[in-house]
Amino acid sequence: MEKIASATVILADEDDFAGMNEEWMRWFPSNPPARQGAKLPARIPGLKVSIAVIAEA
Repeated sequence: MEKIASATVILADEDDFAGMNEEWMRWFPSNPPARQGAKLPARIPGLKVSIAVIAEA
């Protein structure tokens, strides 16, 4: 986890942002990676969040 440089977080529902942010702080309590966020433009049954990361090898 310490090798993650950046992450893209895509939420199905923007109302989930606060909860995602709380969880993010649990995974990265210090020196969190850069991140960007977006709302999923289409409904996919069962999908709440998608996260793509770029990490050092």
